[in-house]
Amino acid sequence: MNIKRYKKEGLLIVIILLISGALLLANRIIFSKPANQVEISVNGEVVRTLDLNQDADILIEGYGDGTNRFVIQDGKVHVSEATCPDKLCMHQGWVQRTGENLVCLPNRVMARIIGE
Repeated sequence: MNIKRYKKEGLLIVIILLISGALLLANRIIFSKPANQVEISVNGEVVRTLDLNQDADILIEGYGDGTNRFVIQDGKVHVSEATCPDKLCMHQGWVQRTGENLVCLPNRVMARIIGE
């Protein structure tokens, strides 16, 4: 009895691993498009679209009196300064792949990497 149970559990583990691998591969294929722009929106409205191939240092005024400073360098972007209380947006690091986002909820600012 126990051998049948272990075979079923082993088969279930293998199936889960195969499905996980297939989903990971599909995700890589979908988001493998070359990223060439960052779209910055405030409160859901796009305010700037910038080229990732040109280094820049941009100050964006967010909701209320909040501001976020975005730095574009070497095809990557990150938040270098923010007036929000928790500064979580600054700790998100650099993003560079299509579909990645930088979000500052208190200032209602979002930067989204877009491809062609």
